[in-house]
Amino acid sequence: MIIYKYWQQLTTLWQKAAFLWGAFFILFNAYCFFWRHLIAGGQYQFIDSQIFWLKEWGALCTLNIVLVAFVDLKARINSNLFVFVIMCAVTICSLVMLRIFVDYSFYGYAIAASFIQLLPKYLIACCLVLALWRVCSMSLLSKAKQDKPEKGLSEYIEINHKGVVKRLTPESVLFIKAAGNYVEIQTLTECFLKRDTIKNIQAHLPCNEFKQVHRSYLVNLAYIEDFNLHKANATLQMKLGFSIPVSKTFKPALANVLSEPSTFVTE
Repeated sequence: MIIYKYWQQLTTLWQKAAFLWGAFFILFNAYCFFWRHLIAGGQYQFIDSQIFWLKEWGALCTLNIVLVAFVDLKARINSNLFVFVIMCAVTICSLVMLRIFVDYSFYGYAIAASFIQLLPKYLIACCLVLALWRVCSMSLLSKAKQDKPEKGLSEYIEINHKGVVKRLTPESVLFIKAAGNYVEIQTLTECFLKRDTIKNIQAHLPCNEFKQVHRSYLVNLAYIEDFNLHKANATLQMKLGFSIPVSKTFKPALANVLSEPSTFVTE
């Protein structure tokens, strides 16, 4: 559980890759210790185990780093997919040859045969690395989308009041009422007039905070103190004593929203 929470806190692909390789390195040494002492009846040799790690897994770790770098580079410069594939193929072949020459005493008897033997192993590792990268990057992208404000939303509503430009934050608005070619914006302190339409203003406000309840009304859900949607003339009781009508068209959607806990304020 603690490890999962720590994993969730990692925000970049590089951090996730480093965490996975670090965890694997620790497990590898634990396995070596267990094998030498309890199975083989020998003694755990730290240096020998690290050398074996570098020979057996060092190239794969390097492959991981190179692939992540290639993927990151491709995302940044939007390079051609064909170029990306060629770069990966050259890298894999180069690492296979490096693995052969690092342990030449074992693989050097027949370089071509050793290359053919090791190539599938590195291709599979490549696919696994890319698949893991895809999963991690999609989870990071999904998180980024959740944290990112909705596209086109404004941090404030700009109005011209008595010749002075003012900026109203959405949090200060109780409701917005259509008034011909204008809209009345009722805040916690006063009412402002702006030449605009309900539809246009709604498009620039957070949809999870503001809901249209009538052809002429857009309300801030946070300031609803009471409601009655069962009677024919359904209404919302807003903060400061305002009563807002609810039309039949918007009643079902509003009822679903108000049925969720912590949607509106009651005092």
